[in-house]
Amino acid sequence: MTQAAQPEPARRAWQETLRATVLRAHLSMALLAVALAGVLLVLAGLVTLRFYVDSNLQLVARSLAYTVEAAVVFDDRAEAESTLRRMVQDEGVAEARVTDAQGAVFAEWRSERNDLAGQLARALAALAMLEPVSEPILYDGEPAGSVTLRSDGLGLLRFVATGLILLLLCSSVSGAVGTWMARRMLRDMVVPLQALAGVARTVRRTQARGLRVPPARIAEMDALGDDFNALLVELERREALLEQRNEELSRQALHDSLTGLPNRACFEQHLQARLAEARRAGTSVALLFLDNDHFKSVNDRHGHAAGDALLVAVAQRLRAQLRESDLVARLGGDEFAIVMAPAQSTQDAERMADRVVRAMREPVPLPGGARLQASVSVGVALFPQHAQDIAGLLRAADDAMYEVKAEGRGHHRMAA
Repeated sequence: MTQAAQPEPARRAWQETLRATVLRAHLSMALLAVALAGVLLVLAGLVTLRFYVDSNLQLVARSLAYTVEAAVVFDDRAEAESTLRRMVQDEGVAEARVTDAQGAVFAEWRSERNDLAGQLARALAALAMLEPVSEPILYDGEPAGSVTLRSDGLGLLRFVATGLILLLLCSSVSGAVGTWMARRMLRDMVVPLQALAGVARTVRRTQARGLRVPPARIAEMDALGDDFNALLVELERREALLEQRNEELSRQALHDSLTGLPNRACFEQHLQARLAEARRAGTSVALLFLDNDHFKSVNDRHGHAAGDALLVAVAQRLRAQLRESDLVARLGGDEFAIVMAPAQSTQDAERMADRVVRAMREPVPLPGGARLQASVSVGVALFPQHAQDIAGLLRAADDAMYEVKAEGRGHHRMAA
């Protein structure tokens, strides 16, 4: 499995947060810088101290050569050994040797320190390549012997130990300062990024568009937040526009473009829902089927514009007769339907049909000044008395409406 194809839990197992990454990098750089600087300083100090030790040994050897001159010349070995012990035991010397003019050992002294510190000091001296220092013993300008000294390395050891302690102390201080600086950086950089990620995550999961990224102190972070907020605003605008267009399309799909009334599809959905409610509640639903009388002659005599104006006027008058729970729809052509839900009785449906017929008695004015007399024939059917479904109700109301047509139009009839 490639890294890109790993599931979310698998990716999170090896990922780390930006906070942890920045903190680790900051501390690593700080500690590395301190450690590198400390090591370089210790090495530079060791080199400097090595020359100092060499110079110090050279000075001690020169003084010792002058002091033991008389003892060597007069062959006083005890005095030479006493002088050696007295002059070198506190001067960082591990071994001192006095030789005569023939090169034979005349007197010598060795440090008796053999503890861990002494062993480490000697090892450090060997590592620093400290060489023995020799000075000639002159008597009347002629060589009478020589003095040889070897450093015990304790000075180097003390310097290295002190350097390491200071390095550890500096690393601790640097770590504390690095942590403080990293946290400050995190506050200025990571916290705004976390806020942006939190807003993006919430928007993705809950579709809440009202969230915004707060301002940040760093200019680049603040600009990023502003761009993200602008993107959210644009998404909100587009979503609102899309919802508006969807509502318009939905309305166009379910409403008649001429009269603005619900169309046949909306009528059937509404009637189906009211019938289901009536079955559960044990109530009645009334359906009024309406047809405009002599509508074809209106189109033939006055034109389709007059016919459209008549349909619009009829729709407005029908809508004015409804209760809040009722629906009027244009089924097509000059046919309309009214759904009364609930209908308390047959008398309620008949009263509604009577109001509808009377509402058409007022002539309809046309833009050219002409006036048309509207008239409708109404057939009424009730659920569950006349039918149990939409098709049955429409058929019963339609049959009653055609009986009205046959009887002379302009009134209403209840289905048989």
